[in-house]
Amino acid sequence: MAENKLTFLTEVELPPSCFLSEAIDWIAFGRVPQMQHHTDGSSDGIVDYRFYWREMPENFEPHFDYPWFDRLEFESLGIPVTEEYFEAAEKCYLEFVHDLPKRIKEYESNKGTYIEPEDGKRIYLYAERASEARAKLLELGPLQSLVDEVEARFKPHYDVACAKIFQLLALEKIRCQSLNIDRWERLYDDGERREAAIFEDVPATAFSLGMDWSKNELLLAGERHGAMRVSTQEILDHRSILLQSGKPISVEQFGTFYTSSNIARTNRRSKIGRRSVVDWGLLETRLEEMARAGALPDGKESCIYELIVFAESELGKGPSRTAVQRNLRSQLDAHYAQN
Repeated sequence: MAENKLTFLTEVELPPSCFLSEAIDWIAFGRVPQMQHHTDGSSDGIVDYRFYWREMPENFEPHFDYPWFDRLEFESLGIPVTEEYFEAAEKCYLEFVHDLPKRIKEYESNKGTYIEPEDGKRIYLYAERASEARAKLLELGPLQSLVDEVEARFKPHYDVACAKIFQLLALEKIRCQSLNIDRWERLYDDGERREAAIFEDVPATAFSLGMDWSKNELLLAGERHGAMRVSTQEILDHRSILLQSGKPISVEQFGTFYTSSNIARTNRRSKIGRRSVVDWGLLETRLEEMARAGALPDGKESCIYELIVFAESELGKGPSRTAVQRNLRSQLDAHYAQN
């Protein structure tokens, strides 16, 4: 890092609400949620992309702004830096290395499955996939182990953040809301998109320290709830309990920007963008493979279910029925036009 190199800073605009998981990251690691300005030409004006009814279901999950831990986060939390971590984390990013052994096993169990194009040459789809997955595991397995070892050092800080916000949620000092996903799908199918996007208060008794705070979803009265959110103002109202104090630095201000010459610099690369919960290209490929192999289910609804199950197996999380319909509509219609 060059000596006396200026860092330019600008203000962060907080959104009215953020995902519960974003609030945890804010409390634990200082990752402040930022307003995601969005306009689609409607009369709604400029809104935050999160929880905006016209963009559902694509905005049921937060951005993935932080694919790995930043050097400044190591420094702020007093965690020793392992230099090899950053390159290893970048290589493993979105490769789902932990799922590779399961995938290999499933591919091998179907290695006899093939398609036979017009040229008569058989293509063994799963045998080739198994070979690719084994090669990827051989390359990335040791790197993922290093990433897991380093990131485990951050877990105590994450657990403390969960405990802090749990206490305030349980005492109803902070309110959390969620979207009833089952209700949303029913109303969406009936064309009631705006009515579907009504959030409900989550009862204080629904929270537990043992829940998965990163998922933004839970089961209430037998129905799926997701897109869990909290007010950023309520987080600020309890900042003396929730938010950590930072290291003081000297800052100068001119116009709308601030400058500092004694601030450490981030090594975070430009990975910011909306996270796709599902790899739609993978699901489209799966659909075409089933079609070529003559293995399409009898009806469109059954096919959608098969794609959801496939996504859960391959990616660890499946999309909603409505999301499959919306993202693969033309492909599904092409195969089931007669229905």
